[in-house]
Amino acid sequence: MTGSGDYSVRAGGDITGSAFGQGGSARVNYQVGVGASGDTQELQRRLGELDDLLTRYVAALPDVQQLRDLAGELGTQLQSGRPPNRTVVRSLLTSLTAGAGGVNAVLAAVNGIGQLVSRLLN
Repeated sequence: MTGSGDYSVRAGGDITGSAFGQGGSARVNYQVGVGASGDTQELQRRLGELDDLLTRYVAALPDVQQLRDLAGELGTQLQSGRPPNRTVVRSLLTSLTAGAGGVNAVLAAVNGIGQLVSRLLN
């Protein structure tokens, strides 16, 4: 059996090529969660700001603990080192937006996180 060393690499996508014999192929799909450490730090900073706002506006929000849980799950999805589940991420952002209610500062923070996440996932 002969193998081939002809591989192509596309960032954030697939590594394809031949392996283990004539006509054999290997395909590995990979995606780096949030990516560069600067992006990770920015996400952590924004999630921390959201947590501070949740503390500040606790009396105006119906379920602060649920919002903290949602924000924690969002951070886990994006920083786990595995590709994030985009459907789950969108659902978490939608739930955070709904939970922010009429508290503009919290809503603005959630929207900012959503914009960062959109940039990171595209």
